[in-house]
Amino acid sequence: MGNTNTKPLTPPPLPAKKPPGGMIHELQQDIVCSICLDTLKDPVSIDCGHNFCSACISTHWKGLSLRGHHCPECRFPCSPERMKVDTRLRNLVEKIKEIPLLEMEREPATPAATSQAARQAVQLVGLDEEENLCLDEQALRSCLEQGEVKGNPICLVSIFGKQRHGKSFLQNFLLRRLRNMGAEEASWMGQEDEPLTGFEWRPGFNSATKGVWLWSQPFWITSEQEKVATFVIDTEGSQDLERSKETSTKLSAFSMLLSSYQIFNVSSQINDSDLEYLEMFAYAAEMVGKACGLKPFQQLDILVRDYVFSPVYGLQEGQKYLCKVIQKLESNNCRHQRALEILKSSSTRCYLMPFPGKKLVMGTKGSPAEMDADFRECLKDYVSGLARSSGTYLKRDQNGKALTGAQLAAKIKHLSLLMKEHRVPFDSVVQMAIRLTNQETQNTLKGEFAEFIKEQDQLSRPRFASLKVRPSTMAVRLKEKQQELLKKCEEAVRGNEQERLDTKLVLECHLQKEANDFLECYGRRHKKHAIAVGFAVGMGSLGLAGGVTGAGVVGAILATEAIVLSTEMAATVAIGAVAGTGTLALVGGGVGAGIGQRIGQRRAQEVHRLAESDVEVEEGEEDVSDQRFLINQ
Repeated sequence: MGNTNTKPLTPPPLPAKKPPGGMIHELQQDIVCSICLDTLKDPVSIDCGHNFCSACISTHWKGLSLRGHHCPECRFPCSPERMKVDTRLRNLVEKIKEIPLLEMEREPATPAATSQAARQAVQLVGLDEEENLCLDEQALRSCLEQGEVKGNPICLVSIFGKQRHGKSFLQNFLLRRLRNMGAEEASWMGQEDEPLTGFEWRPGFNSATKGVWLWSQPFWITSEQEKVATFVIDTEGSQDLERSKETSTKLSAFSMLLSSYQIFNVSSQINDSDLEYLEMFAYAAEMVGKACGLKPFQQLDILVRDYVFSPVYGLQEGQKYLCKVIQKLESNNCRHQRALEILKSSSTRCYLMPFPGKKLVMGTKGSPAEMDADFRECLKDYVSGLARSSGTYLKRDQNGKALTGAQLAAKIKHLSLLMKEHRVPFDSVVQMAIRLTNQETQNTLKGEFAEFIKEQDQLSRPRFASLKVRPSTMAVRLKEKQQELLKKCEEAVRGNEQERLDTKLVLECHLQKEANDFLECYGRRHKKHAIAVGFAVGMGSLGLAGGVTGAGVVGAILATEAIVLSTEMAATVAIGAVAGTGTLALVGGGVGAGIGQRIGQRRAQEVHRLAESDVEVEEGEEDVSDQRFLINQ
């Protein structure tokens, strides 16, 4: 039972002609910022050609290293200094925003047949020839980033478990129930001989579902005075002979991260193999979830199919059975401690279902007439309860915030990029989780160092604040911070000794490069500030005293400065002071006082304006050597 496609669906060719409303909708999607997922505001263009809101890209890059900026979409290295306001795009955005008021009212109604055809299963995640996960972003956009869905909270009901145990069958009856929420009793199950439709399925030994599938139509449920878009997800079965354990776990982990209501489909009883897979799925989902801000296991149903150890079924008996399993595991010192924690969680429950009947297993329709009576009753009870409560299980991030369709789509894209960064095969699921965890640790510590550098940079921008911290002192500060972060890395990274060493080495190289870049910039600024201050002191003193007398006053001032600043710094300031006093030292007397006062005041004003300016000195474009500075003056 399942979907037959083995690879992601090939996007259908675009029709030759589109209705006005469809064209308008596509234009509106083209002017959306991929960061805030809203219409572009003050759009800017960056090096790679992508466009973002000016405030969004500035905030996104805020706190990053001076040379570590990348495009949020394509990861191309970009420079904030070369970011340009896109006036033409801004005007186009304003025009497109006005189009719906003129055209949408004239858009013809969508024929019922076309609307029905759009309601189908789409493959969200497939596998390439090397069994790497591939996200179909077009399918993602069509489901989660369109219409009301993109701005409303959503619920996603997903199922995973062993192959050939009726997962697609169950999800299809859930689809049928969601389509008929107002129907009474069992009428929603359809006519007695009505074939089962929805996610593609078939009886027999060979599995059909490949990858992760999403029903494209949302089902709207009102809950707590808000509309919730409910989606149904079907997942490839685990323990397929055609798939490695690693691939099955990746798919199941992806399914867990997509869902807010998770169904774990097991056969006959909960056994050691089920606990092992549950533990691996959960571990992989939790590790990957940390990297993209998604929380797995918001609600978990353990659905025991073909249960034959009791003539009584349902939720109440399932809870009793779950308690017995937990007691048995605790008394036997269970080796699957993480799985045991999940079973004991208040968000986990168990439901028992009987064997569906030989007619249904051997049949091809999946109709109600082929079901045994007790199975039919349990199916009706379980699916109806799930459908009614689905609106209360909103998809949330790790902080507990409910996500809209557009916000979830953005996180899924981030997850896809994360998977692409680790396309090399993993030795095991645990190895995958270790690498992703170590990568997240690196990213966190890199961000902390970038914030530290930003703080030092802001504190040292005022001229006299900069002069109080020599480049050698700043280098010591950065070194101490590097050592602190490397120690954190040693404590947080996982894996064997070589993996831990490699992770630390990569981080150490990155931190050293960022420190060197900042120190180079800081040293240039520091020297420029020192010479400029000295020049201002010299010129100001010349204006007041004139000639040689001014130089004497400057000497006294520099003696005071030498107490506050270091000896090296006083010498650097003195270079500027000599330039200030020596330029007109021959004028002397009253004439020197008059002329010197005017020149000194003008020079002091220029230095003051330079001090107040927020414009950063362009690296490599200005020679700030002592000789060049004095000659220019």
